[in-house]
Amino acid sequence: MEITSPLYFSVFIFSILVFVDLLFKFKRPLILKFHFCALVVVTGLASLTHYLVIGNAVNLVLFFMLCKAISASAFLNIFSILYFPKFRLIVNFISIGMVAFAVGFILYAFFINDTFTSYVGQFNMIVALNEGLEAPLPFRIFRWLFIISFFVLMLYFIYGIIKKYQYNNIYFDKIKQWTSFILIFCIGLLSLYLPLSMFKTNPNIGHIVTIIFYYYILLLVFYRPNFLNRSALKISFGDSFTKESEYAISELEFINEFYTKSYFTKNDASLENLAKIMNISSNDLYKFIYYKYTMTFNDLINKNRVEYFIDIIHNPKYLNYTIDALAKEAGFSSRQHLYKPFKKFHGGNPSDIVDAVNP
Repeated sequence: MEITSPLYFSVFIFSILVFVDLLFKFKRPLILKFHFCALVVVTGLASLTHYLVIGNAVNLVLFFMLCKAISASAFLNIFSILYFPKFRLIVNFISIGMVAFAVGFILYAFFINDTFTSYVGQFNMIVALNEGLEAPLPFRIFRWLFIISFFVLMLYFIYGIIKKYQYNNIYFDKIKQWTSFILIFCIGLLSLYLPLSMFKTNPNIGHIVTIIFYYYILLLVFYRPNFLNRSALKISFGDSFTKESEYAISELEFINEFYTKSYFTKNDASLENLAKIMNISSNDLYKFIYYKYTMTFNDLINKNRVEYFIDIIHNPKYLNYTIDALAKEAGFSSRQHLYKPFKKFHGGNPSDIVDAVNP
């Protein structure tokens, strides 16, 4: 343990960096951010506990049982949100059940039976070890039900993701490499639950493998695809939105309606309205815009309105226009609604650039 202690501490430090990165860079969806954060926090706390070896051995076994439940729940939810949204209800049920079981077992151990172990084996969050738990039959049944449910779902998700590679989904294309690393991790994790006795006979090997997996988890989160950080849409990489769907929306038609006809300058500009004009679903239009421009429809509207506002300032035709009038000409309902998008997409204050162009 003396050899691995500094490595566990380095994992803890890295987990803090990844957590801060998530807090500041990851915007939406919040539910995905929550599960990423939960995974990072549990990994950091587990590594810190290994480093400090806090508490007695029985408490550590219980703590790592809770860590396993939370991390397994986070993994299932991340998979479900990103790849299999139709499984959200099942995943939520299993996730809540796993965490509730771990909490219930801890309460049982502390308040009902504090001699529930025949012996205290090694404690770990990654490598499957015999923890020496002796619980009543109902606890053992529920524990195995949740373990089997977790692995069945994980195997199905792995199969489903591998199958998705043939569909050329336009969103999935953007995270294929990252997804491949996730698959490698999952396959490695599943292999650790095979009866490999070397982890039990040589604790140092178990700790080294655990540290490698801790780093792998943190690196997966830290090097997540950038577009996940700012995704406001409900991400789904299912096979319903393939390359064929992309061509259902003509890019030339979109450019004609949105740019040539200056749709973004209209006061009533909306995703639904534009979708009706183009005779497509608002959902397909939203995905098309996000894939092509890596921003939401509202951001695309505001960005182009700001650029148009700057263009007309330089036009002598609008020389005597007030800022409020210029804002309305660009599509904003009032001068006040101009300021926030202007600062976001240009920086500074609209009046400053107006004064600089027309002193």
